[in-house]
Amino acid sequence: MAGDLRKKETPEKIHFKMGAMHLEFLHKKHIQNLNNECFHCHKTEFAKIDNWGEKTAHTICIPCHDMNDKGPVECNQCHK
Repeated sequence: MAGDLRKKETPEKIHFKMGAMHLEFLHKKHIQNLNNECFHCHKTEFAKIDNWGEKTAHTICIPCHDMNDKGPVECNQCHK
């Protein structure tokens, strides 16, 4: 099943909602940068990020952005 999902065309952008915040996520760009290794974000199920919310974003997104020196890492870059 996982192989079938990876073969499908992925959306360019996904819009996440966290409370009052709306985050535009460049999905296609991220999967290209991660060599189609979906497990970096999708731990237990494809097309879903477990317990999506602030804590998960801070745990998954910020360390990856910091390590790769790309994307927002400072509070005011997401929290306008």
